[in-house]
Amino acid sequence: MTEPQRYILDTSALLQHPEILSRAGSRKLVIPEAVSHEMSVRGRDGARSGIANLINQASARGAKIVRSPSTIKNELLASDRNAQRLSGADIDIARIAIDYSERLSPSAVCVVTSDRALAMFLSSCGIRSISGSEFLGETAADTPDKELQTSATTFVKSQGRHLALSLALGALGSLIANIGYSKFSYLVATISIWGTVVALPLLGIFLFWYRQKFRLSYGVFEFIVGVMMTYYVFFPNFSYAALSVVEGMQILGGLYVMVRGLDNVSKGVEGTRLEPYWKRLFS
Repeated sequence: MTEPQRYILDTSALLQHPEILSRAGSRKLVIPEAVSHEMSVRGRDGARSGIANLINQASARGAKIVRSPSTIKNELLASDRNAQRLSGADIDIARIAIDYSERLSPSAVCVVTSDRALAMFLSSCGIRSISGSEFLGETAADTPDKELQTSATTFVKSQGRHLALSLALGALGSLIANIGYSKFSYLVATISIWGTVVALPLLGIFLFWYRQKFRLSYGVFEFIVGVMMTYYVFFPNFSYAALSVVEGMQILGGLYVMVRGLDNVSKGVEGTRLEPYWKRLFS
């Protein structure tokens, strides 16, 4: 009797399509322990608890959380160029997939991932991989678990609201900063020196709190502020001939702020559906 196919789920697939877990009752889903751990530590608290709840529900309905085997016949070689591009969790996924293919057959296992490096390595091992959307297409005839499907839909909508709010707050914050900069002389004239001495540290503390609580929003805000820093050098009187050393340093400072903003955006999208797309674009 042919063994039913095992679907090994990668972090990238679960982030983009958490509704995959609603097939736990009809398909043999395998969640590597490294993936489960990775999902539990990435992103903000709400996202971590949401995905942990989904994994627990799927586990109760038949999905297996599997640890990487201690040994496999065809161990991953450090000299393998494809293997060098894998992360720690990817290596665990690959070893679990190889172990299943050795004990059952290569056709009995399929890895669900949107990670190109992992997919390329698995292909070199003769192991099939598909994206999350392809998995949902293959299992469209299955009857999904209603409770899990509802939980996944709620989780996706919550993430969508978080991303939209973060982008809006970042844009609003940068607009307020722009207005404050343009009215700087007026603000200085109306605030005493002691008011400035007290206000600036408090503003710094507030911005640090804002970054810690709303990393993605702060990253968007920081990037736009960096753009404005460089644009103010050229506008309203645009002239390369008039650029001085001070203005050149301001441009470099603006570029640095932009890079720092993108770094915060990168950390802010962790644990969201945007993370796999961000990694694909910049990794």
